[in-house]
Amino acid sequence: MNQRLIIIVSIILFLLGIVGIYLSDSGDDVSADGAQQQATPRVTYFITKRIMAAGELITKADYEEKTEDVSDPDQVPETVESVEGYYLTESVKQGTTLTKALLTKDKPVQRQSNELYRFTIDLDKKYINNLYGLLPGAHVDIYLRFESPKREYDNRSTIFRGESVVKIVKLFKNKKLLTPVMKGSRALSEEENNSFLDNKLEQYTIDIELSRSDLKKIYQIENKYEIIVFPAESVVSEKNVSSTTTKGGK
Repeated sequence: MNQRLIIIVSIILFLLGIVGIYLSDSGDDVSADGAQQQATPRVTYFITKRIMAAGELITKADYEEKTEDVSDPDQVPETVESVEGYYLTESVKQGTTLTKALLTKDKPVQRQSNELYRFTIDLDKKYINNLYGLLPGAHVDIYLRFESPKREYDNRSTIFRGESVVKIVKLFKNKKLLTPVMKGSRALSEEENNSFLDNKLEQYTIDIELSRSDLKKIYQIENKYEIIVFPAESVVSEKNVSSTTTKGGK
């Protein structure tokens, strides 16, 4: 009888040991899962919804808040608590993550050197489509369009209009762009650029970098004129060569 009791007790202890080992392993798995979840940080950051120029004030309509889990702790993006009410320290593209380096409470003052000057060009809306998306640092070519007496008809870059001709000449090439296309005091958005219902009375401008001699050329023009701006020919040529090379390589 005692022998039978000893056997039963031994079996019970054996089963309890197996259950204990199983529960211990399950606990380790839960702990490992919990540790893995803790190691995956959740971050909230802000991205721009449009092209913006340096010095622009950020409003609620200018940014989008995003929250996501980052699997690699070393790849956690730099975050800021808020962006509304701050000024941009430099121009940014649409979809740019806003970091501390891009934000300031003080409106940036953009200064030019003694040899170079900031020149603002008023643009007709019909000429801005080819400039949309260009950021500061890009290079542009500047054309002058003005009326001249009809006797200049021998010039190839003229268009006849009654007793006068419209003359189009390249005034400058490869000049640095200092701002994107501006609509009033802020950068033109993609929706506004594509909209034909836009207010035609709105003022569109860009700023470019000119030398003292460049400014003298403009100030010496006596005819009524308008300025047309295109991406620099060298940039366009490089894009065409790259496109041709890509097609040829297929």
